[in-house]
Amino acid sequence: MKNLIKASLLAAMVAAPAMADEAFGGIGVTIYQLRDGVKVAEVIPGTPAADTKIQAGDVIISVDGVSLKGQNIEFSKEQLRGQVNKPLEITFVSGADTLSTVIRRAQITVKDLESEGVEAWYGDKTEFNAQELETYASSKSEKQLVAVLKHGYRVPEGTVNAAGLNGIYVEKADEFAPKASPTAAKPSSASLKGFNRKAVSFELKSAGTAIVTIMNADGEQVATLRADNAQAGYNTLRWNAENVPSGRYMVTIEHNGSISGKNAVLK
Repeated sequence: MKNLIKASLLAAMVAAPAMADEAFGGIGVTIYQLRDGVKVAEVIPGTPAADTKIQAGDVIISVDGVSLKGQNIEFSKEQLRGQVNKPLEITFVSGADTLSTVIRRAQITVKDLESEGVEAWYGDKTEFNAQELETYASSKSEKQLVAVLKHGYRVPEGTVNAAGLNGIYVEKADEFAPKASPTAAKPSSASLKGFNRKAVSFELKSAGTAIVTIMNADGEQVATLRADNAQAGYNTLRWNAENVPSGRYMVTIEHNGSISGKNAVLK
């Protein structure tokens, strides 16, 4: 059973697939498929997912409202990967809680670190610690190294051999829009109720400032609306979308330290 899980993990990794030199837009987790969604094996430091409360052991159950329950791993990978900088609404189960957060994909590059190259770099050594492997991996790309993985997991304490290693790199943070807030995974205190060309309506669990951001499918900000004295319950903010193209938009609502996100169609 243990070998089966390990094989499934290697086939399923989103941030570090067992293959050489691949670049894609991703959130920075390694996963394997379960019946109810995909289980997070590792959250890669320095990636968008690391700036949220998603952690190893959590189960991602939907992406942008698309359920991952009962799906295969290739389908789940397709939902998590894609256009760089595009915001995704991730719903996940952590312990007894079902939480939601908005994450923008970053450009992630995976390089296969061949064991022969690692051993030759250090004069034919066969066992290496994490710092030695990170030093070697940093020399293999001009991009920012965020982790070295061995068979999909971060290198443990002590020494390991050079088999099954991948270097994980991301573009520098200032080349992308701001990452999701570390508080984004708090239980949502706001929910979108209406979205059209004249108004955005939402419901709040408590009074306070509400900031509504509308982004298009390319991750570009279309509008920002603000209510400094929003009331608990139903609220409406006016906007003029007369010249905004029809299509699918991500509407996020920031309120009292939480961020909720939902896809909405503008007709």
